[in-house]
Amino acid sequence: MKIRQIILDFTSLLDIIMIILFFFILFTNMDTETAITKAEEKESEYSNLVEEISRERSDWQDKAEKEWSRIEAVNENAGANQKALLEFDNGAILSMNIIDINSGEDFTVSITENNKKLVQVKWKDSEDFRSQLLNVLKNLDADSGNVIISTLTYDGYSLGTEKAVPLVENAVRDLQEQYKNLYFTTINVTR
Repeated sequence: MKIRQIILDFTSLLDIIMIILFFFILFTNMDTETAITKAEEKESEYSNLVEEISRERSDWQDKAEKEWSRIEAVNENAGANQKALLEFDNGAILSMNIIDINSGEDFTVSITENNKKLVQVKWKDSEDFRSQLLNVLKNLDADSGNVIISTLTYDGYSLGTEKAVPLVENAVRDLQEQYKNLYFTTINVTR
């Protein structure tokens, strides 16, 4: 028997396999790079979202703690609050009345206690009113922990009240952080 030699030429087949392998590796790398890029973008979005949520949580927690301390102060001062309510029934109240609005630029508020005029305040912005109201509170000995019930009375149809009322409210809210026993409400006499 004779051994025949068969020569097989796999060169072209090997070329095709190499080309297929090359494209497979190339497209796999492209898909991997795309997936990595998308994953990095999602990770960045997630970390930004986590930071934002953390900041919001911190802000809400601070607000809750302030409100909780205010509630605790109310609970601790239940007797003083009850006494202030009884005095309120007898007309003991710090009353603020918007009496003059000069074209929405400056405002005049009359501040009375127990129907006795304390001061007439002319002001332009919330900080200006806050400082003048602070002087009134100091004169009323609010530092000693006295409970002060106050109202702002205004005519909602008067020109400029939509600007003046929020300024007064903001000034009083700022002062409420300093004076925990300062209670405040607004009364619109047009309703």
